[in-house]
Amino acid sequence: MQTQKKIKVIGTQEYINASTGELVEMQVTDIEERDFNFHKLWLRNFIATLDIIGNQKTKLCFWIIDHLDRENKLCFTQRQIADMSGVGIKTVNLTMQILTKADFLRKVNQSVMMINPNIIYKGRRQSRVNMLNIYHDATPYSTSDEQKLEELKAVAERIQQQIIFLSQKLKKEV
Repeated sequence: MQTQKKIKVIGTQEYINASTGELVEMQVTDIEERDFNFHKLWLRNFIATLDIIGNQKTKLCFWIIDHLDRENKLCFTQRQIADMSGVGIKTVNLTMQILTKADFLRKVNQSVMMINPNIIYKGRRQSRVNMLNIYHDATPYSTSDEQKLEELKAVAERIQQQIIFLSQKLKKEV
């Protein structure tokens, strides 16, 4: 977004010169800053539209945004999120890990996550500043060696399944 100043001539008015006391006619202008080069976004409509073409992770992200409280917090366990959003628990778990690693959200306590106010916040500027302080006090995500190993095993398993699938496909083609 950018701003520009627009100068509008209002007309002439008479003013008293403070140092001489003389009545002087002056041209009066109004200067206003205007925003340009930005898009207005109606979030609810935008989310509904993208939800049509998105996958389950996208659907979950939009569900999260739609269910934030006034403090940018999501106050549900992953099981509750899965049940209420209609997204599978494994997808919820994986999506929450991805969003946490991307610093989109942080865990405040066992069943409360907070969305980064630098990414999305609904409210006044001062409230957002307060939420930023709370967010930055929350513990950022750190992956343990055990979690990294589990993630690598899952990736290796998906690759192995792709190898088997492609091998079988090639055998059928020959």
